[in-house]
Amino acid sequence: MNLSEPFNTKRLHFRLLNQSDTDAVYKQFSDPDMCRYFSEPPCDYNEAVEIIEHYAQPEGKGHHRYGMFDRETDAFIGTCGYHYWDAERKQVEIGYDIWKDYWGQGYMSEALPILLDTCFTQLDVDCIYILTHPQNAASMATVRKFGFELCEPCREVEEEPQVCMKLMRS
Repeated sequence: MNLSEPFNTKRLHFRLLNQSDTDAVYKQFSDPDMCRYFSEPPCDYNEAVEIIEHYAQPEGKGHHRYGMFDRETDAFIGTCGYHYWDAERKQVEIGYDIWKDYWGQGYMSEALPILLDTCFTQLDVDCIYILTHPQNAASMATVRKFGFELCEPCREVEEEPQVCMKLMRS
């Protein structure tokens, strides 16, 4: 699979973010409700542009992010992807965010199998982990459904306290 190629699930369309998504990315990463569990502070408009540029052309990079869009309406649902890919340690961190209007509707349960498969097959990792805010119970419950378990941090963390959960290749 080419990481840059768009693909679909039952309800979602995944593609690379582009500059036409700047307003949606800005809205997503500047909203106080959305940023409550993020490790970075809310972004400004220029930082939204930089986020999109950072994740452009993912092939061969240690990070990648897909924009997730509703297949029927093309509404921006959120993003998901990976970062901190460590080929030597055969591990990668995943991350995701769903716009608050779509919380609790199973979008990450639909997206995670694709993301996990991409990490295990395309990146050839043995460990996929997620760092999340200790109060983000919904995110922890979602990844638990896929077999993630609490663990010690898989990388050094400078941000506020984070809970680390990992899934090992089985």
